[in-house]
Amino acid sequence: MKSIYKFLFLLTVSCSIVACADLDDPTPINSLPSDIAILNEASAKAALNGVYDEVQDDDLVFDGWLALAQFFSDEANATGTFPTRLEFGNLNVLPANGTMATVFTDLYDAINVANGVIEKIPLVEQESFSAESRADIIGQAKFIRAHCYLHLTTLWKDVPLILTPTSEVGEVLNVSTSPQADIYTQIIADLVEASRDVLAATGPQQASKLAADALLARVDLYNNNWSGAYSKAVDVLGGETFDLTTFAYLSDQIYSLGFTATDGNTLNFFYGPEEFGGRYSIGPTDDLIAAFEPGDARFAVSIDTMTSPTAFGLKYPTFSAGISGTATDPIFFVRHAEMVLIAAEAAAEQGDFVSANKWFNQVRSRAGLASIDLDASNFVDAILKERFTEFAFEGPFRLIDLRRKGKALDVLGPYGYQACDDVWPLPQRDVDRNINLSQNDCCNC
Repeated sequence: MKSIYKFLFLLTVSCSIVACADLDDPTPINSLPSDIAILNEASAKAALNGVYDEVQDDDLVFDGWLALAQFFSDEANATGTFPTRLEFGNLNVLPANGTMATVFTDLYDAINVANGVIEKIPLVEQESFSAESRADIIGQAKFIRAHCYLHLTTLWKDVPLILTPTSEVGEVLNVSTSPQADIYTQIIADLVEASRDVLAATGPQQASKLAADALLARVDLYNNNWSGAYSKAVDVLGGETFDLTTFAYLSDQIYSLGFTATDGNTLNFFYGPEEFGGRYSIGPTDDLIAAFEPGDARFAVSIDTMTSPTAFGLKYPTFSAGISGTATDPIFFVRHAEMVLIAAEAAAEQGDFVSANKWFNQVRSRAGLASIDLDASNFVDAILKERFTEFAFEGPFRLIDLRRKGKALDVLGPYGYQACDDVWPLPQRDVDRNINLSQNDCCNC
């Protein structure tokens, strides 16, 4: 297991990047190599690449960004044999769950590397390193920090808020949890700065102003700030005339986690059936399959029920890559469709069903489905269902949606969900080694 505050990625692309310890050497459980030299603009950019590399950590890619939250809902079955994943599939996660602890640690690894970049960039003395380029690099690091904290707080709620790089062992690591409201305040601050400072991205696999504004719309939605969510989502879309149907399904990427053939993923191995060389550790539930209406064009690129005895997910379809880690299928962190559905939900919550229907039915139209008239009696369930099918296997959307709309107990109760399951337990190993960290109330179930 990695320490919550250990750097995984020490940069090797330039002699100006210096690591003070060998990654293969054993380190104290709460320590990390302390020096990462950022001496000029080139090494600063290399350090930023290290932040992105942390987001691609193998354990985060499958368990963290995708599977655990999908297991813990009516979206996916835990079809593998790992006991720690089965705990999520059975909605009975113990604080000692090692897979959860690894994901928790990996998110803080990314945060810690981002903190290091944010702290060290202003100290670089190279005169040709422009203020604009410095702000851009810091903005991207803040964006990634905000994204990680958003993932943490939507699943664990109150978590430690750490904004400086940690390199020591001892009391400095004994950080207590901060209220979720404080976590959101920091997320918003980071995203606002990223929106202001990040230069034009070269593609959706890099933080951008558009991606920062999109996450701000998501934050407003999650906090029931309907007017803010609506205005931000529509701004991201470029205005009221936006038409989602001009994008092919899944091409509407705002921010995604990309991979190359030499730095690929093994998602096809986990989602793929044995016939395609996969382990088939995760599969669609009957509820998810049934949620797709006849004629829904998204089904054919989301779930396969024909070529294998078992239905399997298709969002990561490069099955020919086997388990070698060469698949390049992206993880779709933010898409335009999410902004459209945020606009629809926020408008409906404010009683503006003309706007709500305009946005909502763009998603259905692209999927080849007939329009639905939203009203005060049906919009919550209709939008939840549309988000369920639109974002199948793309992240923790379903679990978060059911929790935030107060539907988790009703929908997931038959799976074993209880009221205290609205928050996951903190990893017990972190509670045990941190005198200021107390277990949350989820363990009172």
